[in-house]
Amino acid sequence: MRALQPVIIGLLVLFSICARAKHVELNWNITYTYANPDGMNERRVIGVNGKWPPPIIEVDQGDQLIINAFNSLDEGTSLHAHGFFQRGTNYYDGAASVTECGIAPNSSYTYEMEVTQSGTFWLHSHYMAQYVDGLRTPLISHPAQEYYQYDEEIIVMLEAWYHRESKEIHDQLLSTSEEIRTAPFRPYMLVNSKGGENLNLTTIRFEPGKTYRLRLLNVSGTGMVRFGIENHKMDVIEVDGVDTEIKSVNSMQLSVGQRASVLVTAKDTAEFNYAYHADIFTDIQSGVARADLPFSSIIEYAQGAPLVNSTNSTVDWDFFQDVDLIPMEKLPLPAVHKWIPLEVHTSIFDDRREHLAFNNRTYEMPIVPSLTTALTTGYQAYFSDVYGFKSHPIILDPMEDVEVAIFNKDVNSHPFHLHGHNFFIKERGSLDHNPANLTQAGKFPIRRDSITVPPLSYAIVRFTADNPGIWLFHCHMQFHKEQGLALTFIEAPFKIINSTRLPDQYKRNCDLMGIPNEGNAMGRKGLDLPDEPRGPFPLEGF
Repeated sequence: MRALQPVIIGLLVLFSICARAKHVELNWNITYTYANPDGMNERRVIGVNGKWPPPIIEVDQGDQLIINAFNSLDEGTSLHAHGFFQRGTNYYDGAASVTECGIAPNSSYTYEMEVTQSGTFWLHSHYMAQYVDGLRTPLISHPAQEYYQYDEEIIVMLEAWYHRESKEIHDQLLSTSEEIRTAPFRPYMLVNSKGGENLNLTTIRFEPGKTYRLRLLNVSGTGMVRFGIENHKMDVIEVDGVDTEIKSVNSMQLSVGQRASVLVTAKDTAEFNYAYHADIFTDIQSGVARADLPFSSIIEYAQGAPLVNSTNSTVDWDFFQDVDLIPMEKLPLPAVHKWIPLEVHTSIFDDRREHLAFNNRTYEMPIVPSLTTALTTGYQAYFSDVYGFKSHPIILDPMEDVEVAIFNKDVNSHPFHLHGHNFFIKERGSLDHNPANLTQAGKFPIRRDSITVPPLSYAIVRFTADNPGIWLFHCHMQFHKEQGLALTFIEAPFKIINSTRLPDQYKRNCDLMGIPNEGNAMGRKGLDLPDEPRGPFPLEGF
């Protein structure tokens, strides 16, 4: 597990990326099908080419990934490469109503992505809460040379799975009836799209003496997952596509959207098998609020070998502190040109629904995608009003250093994901300012694209506005996003105008979806938004 010399790696990477870059072209027909992944409930899911789960995507850094996506659903869809920066290709970011209109039924869209990063990512629908119905898969990008040596890698995709379709859950959570809204329901754990009572479906197989890279991904619609292996240590070497110095842990937590790679060295003999744990902690709503839903399966060294500690867990459940990680590529913390404070609240609004909000503004998608608005409103693209009040737009100047302070005044944890960037994690603490809970980054802070902010806590992150485009910042508890916990960064509007030419298929899909191809958030000229609905707003006393 020795780290290779960085200078040697740099030379090898430069040569190897140029030598092996290739086109990886996939033809995806996005279809409905049926699946029963845990053996308890067959339901309609969204798959690819009539099969579910969708195929895993593996590419090399420097490749061009091309996905020819055809939509055979009865509604729109889209594909988002979670964690990819999409520099210069904002229109392939896949955020429906933000950077595209969505792929219309019986239509297509070709995503062409330069693979400039390496690490553990995933591809998922970004149309409503659609990926909760199964349209998601790991996206692994391999560098020319790894920092660490290992014998084999294993993808461990973790998902809190629902026996109901996403639209049913969405409608329940946004019901005006408190009785309906708070009716309990629960997720079930899947590992690599399998689950249930038959542990053979979720077994991870080790050979004695080998070192494994486990690529952990939480692709749930809701729910934090804590992961640990009985009698095995784990060495963290990557989070969200950022390679790190080794940090040894007993266990770790991954919120929705987060990824991590850990090295695990197998035991020297196959005398015993061991349990691993992937427990769900979900706080989506009061029926299962902050519920511990335990899940365990087997690290199998030999078929039929006795299971060690089958009744009493020996995993030490650390609280994994990502702010303590040190990146391999050491970059200094940016300065601060713009400070953005965000208070997170959940409350009943004047439409009698429960919404989540930043600074009491709950997000709703504009009629016209914000990218279209930026490209068709001229100098007014620099005015935030043109993007619509409810899309919560924040204008960023080119190369502006931005500090975002997230104050979570909610009783739930929230994982926040930033499109188009990694951010530096500067600081974590509790809202009561107890110094015992304060954790600050060192000289070279870790960078990632998704951060968990626990209840009644805060986190401070920074990033540089070096990627002109329209970028969502949202809670990746997908139903929290649907309930309004999102905003839009409008980054360098004039640079967007000067550097972006939309693909013809972008405009064609807008036509087919009945969405204007120009204008402000409501499809009108400039700042003509006189009757734009600006609510709902929180009710006093809730």
